[in-house]
Amino acid sequence: MDESTDISDTAQLLIFVRGINAHFEITEELAGLQSMKGTTTGADIFCEFENCIDKLRLPIDKLCNVTTDGAPNMVGINQGFVGKFNSKYPENDVVFLHCLIHQDALCKSALDIDHILNIVVKLVNMIRSRGLLHRQFQQFLESVHAEHSDILYYSKVRWLSAGKVFERIWDLKDDIVNFLLDKDIYNQFDVLENETWLSDFAFFTDLLVHMNILNLKLQGKNQFLHDIWQYLKSFKLQLLLFANQISKSDFSHFPRIQSLKFTISNNKIKKYEINLRKLSSEFERRFQDFRKMEPEFSIFATPFNVNYEEVDAKFQLELIELNCNTLLKQTFHTVPLLEFYKNLSPDNFPNLITHAMKIMTMFGSSYICEQIFSTMKLRKTSLRNRITDEHLSSVLRISASQMEPDYDEILKKQSQFHFSHAPSISNDTRK
Repeated sequence: MDESTDISDTAQLLIFVRGINAHFEITEELAGLQSMKGTTTGADIFCEFENCIDKLRLPIDKLCNVTTDGAPNMVGINQGFVGKFNSKYPENDVVFLHCLIHQDALCKSALDIDHILNIVVKLVNMIRSRGLLHRQFQQFLESVHAEHSDILYYSKVRWLSAGKVFERIWDLKDDIVNFLLDKDIYNQFDVLENETWLSDFAFFTDLLVHMNILNLKLQGKNQFLHDIWQYLKSFKLQLLLFANQISKSDFSHFPRIQSLKFTISNNKIKKYEINLRKLSSEFERRFQDFRKMEPEFSIFATPFNVNYEEVDAKFQLELIELNCNTLLKQTFHTVPLLEFYKNLSPDNFPNLITHAMKIMTMFGSSYICEQIFSTMKLRKTSLRNRITDEHLSSVLRISASQMEPDYDEILKKQSQFHFSHAPSISNDTRK
């Protein structure tokens, strides 16, 4: 679930549902777009959630996971959605998760990056906000056959923005310096050739590129939770590797620092190491809700490597039987996880199958909601702000749906075609 405000200041609550049946067929669809005209407190969101569930007649006891953006009105344990849900359904064993992508983006706050970001944003805004200067800049880049034709705006709410902007400015920094000199405005941005500032810029550009690679892996539909968690664990180990290497003046994974002609001081190296370790600590501090589920991920993803004595009693006998079955062990290594669990016997492995279904239906992020919000902003604009909530819901449902209409069957049911809706044609043609 996620909530955002449209162009007419109506709060729109998106609720997506992912389900799985006994044949391991997964369905992921937009359950509802709940329009909220008044407040958006935890009680309001919970009320809209119940209306959506009741309308679709979904059994609440089948709900195993709710993933949100981590806002207070969602995760508050007293007045938030989570608190209201637990108060009404205390017996439900529902896992509440904070979107992995949101948490990954929030980790950037641990970096001491403001002195670089402020200069970059000031530079971008100065060039892009002045029409004549912007046109002249684009013409200059074209005349010198630059690698890129323009620089990018920075947007704080976009996950990849900072890394993309830094990367573009780095690639064009020499051309930007020449352009600023030509326009006699270089004095405002002479830091672009300052060794101290430039080394910091190179470091943070390389680091943000690594973070963007991780962010792209976390995005996308139909990703299983354990796969996303593995990407995060891998990146945390990468950060520790980067810190250890940089402490020894090894910049193997930071090519922009390596490309600098001057030597990086020991104080700078220590500062970069501290930033990497702070970022690693921030990754360790966050994602606690996912870290608690790591044993469950292991049972699902690597059942043959789990110590059956350390897991819940309901899995122990089934894991022993599974590990002793040579054919199943061979099958596990040759087919996708979905196919492996699909072929397990429900009579022999009921708990493992139920557990696998639970993990497969969980959302690791609210990416799909953010994607549909982007569609909403394209469909309901300042020129189309009179579109009704009902029509908006229909448009977004079509955009999000994975179902294909059966056009042949629809045409068969159409007993009479209405020519009044078509261009005017002669009677002879109709006959």
